[in-house]
Amino acid sequence: MIRGMGVGLGRIKDAFDGLDKLRGQYEGDFGDGGLADRFGEFAGDWEHHREELGEEVQRLAGIAEAAARTYDGVDGELARALRAAGASKNR
Repeated sequence: MIRGMGVGLGRIKDAFDGLDKLRGQYEGDFGDGGLADRFGEFAGDWEHHREELGEEVQRLAGIAEAAARTYDGVDGELARALRAAGASKNR
């Protein structure tokens, strides 16, 4: 589940990275130059905040993936210890 969360967060980061392609795409549809300028300012602000949020999402994805690897390692060590204890008990 944790590994899946990390993968999902990575996909969110990829989607955020693709949003920069939308900037400037609709400005001609506003008609009014002032409105287009305000939209451009908003898009610029959103781009800055999106980058910050994307960095946080990427950091969380890395934490989730590291946690999943750690849990897998602990689970494997516990399984080996239980098998070894069972083997020595059967002797």
